[in-house]
Amino acid sequence: MNEIQMLSERLPGLVDKKMRIWIQDQAEDAEPQAAPMVERPFAKWEISEEGEHVRLYFNPCHFLAIPIASGSVTMKSEAEEVLLTAEDGRGKLLYKVLFSEQ
Repeated sequence: MNEIQMLSERLPGLVDKKMRIWIQDQAEDAEPQAAPMVERPFAKWEISEEGEHVRLYFNPCHFLAIPIASGSVTMKSEAEEVLLTAEDGRGKLLYKVLFSEQ
């Protein structure tokens, strides 16, 4: 199953959940201190026109664009939570988004 198909099947069921977002810089010259986790509501999603990013919307205007064409993308379920992990090979970033009720 490709990334777009997997996301299209899994993301609709996660709308209205809370997202906990971590973005980790994996470049050699990255800051040693990781960026703090951010919490946002998950309002809607869409795949970009080019199919290179998934947009996770916090509200009708603001979103996080996660690359899906330049690295691996996985989704794992544990209990009441779903973890989306995406690796951006070009930008040397690791995205982790935990979807949960609380």
